[in-house]
Amino acid sequence: MPLAACPAGDSVTPPDVENLTVNGVPATAFTTPLVVPYQGLEGGDEQRPSVLRLEITTSTSGSPVTFKATGAQLVETLTGTTPATAELTVFSEAGPEKCVAVAYVFSTMVGEGAVRAQGLNEEVVTFPVITVREAARNVDLEVSDAKVDAGDTFDAVVEVTDVFNNPVENASVDLLLPEKGAGTFATGANTFTVLTDTKGRASVAITTRPGRGTSLAVTAKGDLAACRPFENQYACLANQPIPEFAAASGTQKVKVLITEPSVEITQPSAGTAYSTGESFDISGKTTGVKEGTTVSLLLGDSPQGASTIKADGTFAFNNVVAQGKGTGDLGYVVIVTGLKPTSVDVNVKTFSIVSHKVVAPGLKFRVAIGAWKAGTIITLTRDGAPIAETEVTEPGKDLYIVVPQAPGFYQVQVTTSRGIVYGLEVEPVL
Repeated sequence: MPLAACPAGDSVTPPDVENLTVNGVPATAFTTPLVVPYQGLEGGDEQRPSVLRLEITTSTSGSPVTFKATGAQLVETLTGTTPATAELTVFSEAGPEKCVAVAYVFSTMVGEGAVRAQGLNEEVVTFPVITVREAARNVDLEVSDAKVDAGDTFDAVVEVTDVFNNPVENASVDLLLPEKGAGTFATGANTFTVLTDTKGRASVAITTRPGRGTSLAVTAKGDLAACRPFENQYACLANQPIPEFAAASGTQKVKVLITEPSVEITQPSAGTAYSTGESFDISGKTTGVKEGTTVSLLLGDSPQGASTIKADGTFAFNNVVAQGKGTGDLGYVVIVTGLKPTSVDVNVKTFSIVSHKVVAPGLKFRVAIGAWKAGTIITLTRDGAPIAETEVTEPGKDLYIVVPQAPGFYQVQVTTSRGIVYGLEVEPVL
């Protein structure tokens, strides 16, 4: 239109506004996403613009038009160092055919952006704001458990963001474990590549291996790390590709502590002595063993009982009857499923009549007193009936009991808080 069709206004009175366009396209028809400016405001192209040019027709020139942005920022020009703002007032200018007001909009936050161009009336444009795979710059790595038992599985979770901390979808990240280390991926390999979801996240399970160490280093690094426009920004240094951009953090490491399974006998104390036939308790504690795991007690290769691991890692066998060493001279051992046998260090001593002979007063019985302490009363029985008692005065030393001669089956016994303990052998006298 001729300049007469664009009369001069004033710097106070807003003009009428109409025909808002975005990059030359009517606002009502504009559908192109706005890409966050990961390469700067001029780093985009027609299909993936990093900045949008807003132009609106005004009824006068030199009049104030206010642009108000939501989820975006505005600048008056792409040159110079004019600060970006959410609200910008510009003055309309006379063009070759019409009066127009111009502003530029960009956004660093994915979601939906909107701009309102206001004079005496207003027009609005909305647009999606996205980031792209090539903007992948920073990798974050977390693990579901910082400390696990050997054999357990945990998850490694990665999150990829752009320079503005927006999640990046379809970003490729390599996860690495030490060769022949304490863990593997489900494939059995020590490397695995993941692609992030719409939230910029991806996870993979890692299974630890017993006997391979007490820690496992997990490394996550951007796949094919680079600092090029159509690849990624995992390897970008500070101020690349734009001044004031922080250095990329394209590689992260996390260490997971691994508790190797172990078994400790807590009761009885090592070297504790018991008499044959005497009852005692065995208890222990484990680390790195799951609740409910079966625990077996053996004497040599002969089963003596079973227990299970409690929530606190402990186990117990009650009222174990002391016996001599089993087959193979192994003694008592505890076996937690999947682990090597653990010896129960006890000393079982024989409590029994060793022999008898006829003497002038009658019968003289020699008794091996086992592990009974001084002051213990040992009773001699004939055919189950008590006939004599004697007291232990010298622990570990055989004692003698003399009784009138009479045929029968002789045996020794001791009464304890857990009941009567009978001597190992019955001595017949004919």
